[in-house]
This record gives sequence, structure tokens and C-alpha cells, in this order.
Amino acid sequence: MLNPCSFCSAECCKDHYITVTIFDVLRISEKTEKKLEEFAEIYPLRLINFDNDMVLEMQEGEFILCLKSHPCVFLEGKKCRIHGFAPSVCRTYPKRIDGKFNFRLCPMPSALLFRILGTDMPVNYRDELREYKKIVAEWNKKKGKKKDCMDFLISRARDPIA
Repeated sequence: MLNPCSFCSAECCKDHYITVTIFDVLRISEKTEKKLEEFAEIYPLRLINFDNDMVLEMQEGEFILCLKSHPCVFLEGKKCRIHGFAPSVCRTYPKRIDGKFNFRLCPMPSALLFRILGTDMPVNYRDELREYKKIVAEWNKKKGKKKDCMDFLISRARDPIA
């Protein structure tokens, strides 16, 4: 199948912070066979308190995860090494969570193909974001130390009832 990204210079992967949920981290860790404990060392993560393109409705003081690299650590040339299990925000781009397209960085051929072919938006993406937002809200209520955040997110993602 024709990939709209093949007509692009990967500006979104070079210029945007790649936001990830803890579910993305778990999936990427499993598929790359990297231990979760090593994940942040191999693929640096950082907590940020803003969100490009409103992937989540953020409140003051809430944090989300993003890959700490420009360009994205998974980008080789103009191709994503982990496209099949990339962060949901990447597989959805240039479509926003509200279903509208954002072609700010897409060249015309890519934008046109995305309109025709759509995106790889995972079926459960909205549910995943909703669950992630609950986990993040729980963390924010705790007012824990930043260094403990990843362990908390991982434990809640693995066992949401905990």
C-alpha cells in the first residue's frame, strides 16, 4: 500500500516533540525487546507540561511523556524504524484526536494521500488516551516526586485497578 509519508521529508519527526503514553512505552519496549528499566536510558524520555496539537487536554501541572530527541530517535533518514508499533500519536498524524487533519508540516502530495487513504489511527487510541489521562490525573493528585513518576505510570498501566 502506498505510504503518504514516503513523499515527505519527515518534518513532524524532526520538529515535533513526540508525545507518548505509558501504553506506547510498554508496547515499544516489548516489541524492541528492551527492558522497561532500560527504556528511558536507551530511548530518552522526559516529562513535559505542554502538548503539541492538543493530543490530550492538559491542565496546569499535569505532565505527559515525550521522547527526548530531535529528530526522533527512531527516525532513520525519512523512515520510522518502528512504524508498525510507533507511538499512537505518530500513527495518527496528521489527524488529531478530534478527527480533524492538521497538515501544517505535510507537503501537498502527502496531505492529499492522507485525505484519501486516512491514517493508521489505532482502534483503541481514544480509550488508551482516556485511560492514560486518568492515570496521569491520579499521579498529579499524589504530587509525587518526578523521579518516581515512571514507576507509578508503569505500575498503573500494567494493573489499572491497583
